[in-house]
Amino acid sequence: MGVLSCVKYLMLIFNALVFAGGTSLVAVGLWVAVDPSGFRHIVAANRVLSAGAFLLLALGTALALLGFLGCWGALRRSRALLLGFFILVSIVFVMQLVGAVLFLLHWKQPELLLSELRRSYRGDEGAEVFSTAWNTLMVTFSCCGVLGPEDFGNGSCFQELHPGTPWPRVCCTRDGLLTRSPSGISLFQGCFSAFGRTLQHFVSLPGICSLAVLGIEDKPHSGFQARALLLLAHAAPFPLRGSTSLGGIRGTGVQLLSQSL
Repeated sequence: MGVLSCVKYLMLIFNALVFAGGTSLVAVGLWVAVDPSGFRHIVAANRVLSAGAFLLLALGTALALLGFLGCWGALRRSRALLLGFFILVSIVFVMQLVGAVLFLLHWKQPELLLSELRRSYRGDEGAEVFSTAWNTLMVTFSCCGVLGPEDFGNGSCFQELHPGTPWPRVCCTRDGLLTRSPSGISLFQGCFSAFGRTLQHFVSLPGICSLAVLGIEDKPHSGFQARALLLLAHAAPFPLRGSTSLGGIRGTGVQLLSQSL
């Protein structure tokens, strides 16, 4: 009985960490998707960034559900939860694999944002959502363009609308949110690096949690969880008072899963 209690509490702690990582990813995904400062409009303008935000939401939801299912299975010692647990582990692993590929391909490539900025940004007076969102972003993070003021040079939409103007007025340093500094010194820091540092600060904990979960969901660790749930399920008194066929289905599912480990 002591071994079973130890396994039960280990499963609870393990899946509670998975649940915490999932909810953290959901929080970051929601922040990117519905950020009131306007960043969501910049994300929505690019299909890769938009897909990444929704993938983050879906992955976080699946991880939270996975952690809840594992905790519930450990508490209830239910054999029926084992099949659902393994199906969800497989789905989450595929989603993490897709997310990792997108991250490795696009994390160090500001060209995605740069091309959208040069093609669509109209300046300080731009009333459309994209220009307003970029103005808000540049004022908030005290930055200019994606890589720097040179992003608004020849060939950009801004330069065609404002010939002879090197960069927007929001790229000038300010004594407040609205008043430009008398020195007229401009901001030469790109928003890609400025926002990247802020994003890294906010997602460091969820990122560590998700990497830990990705390692945990590897085959040996998933096998440990499945064996632990199976041990708890076999140890529980399981007299079925309902249909006998349901018990046969549950027993067959557990037997097939245990053979696959």
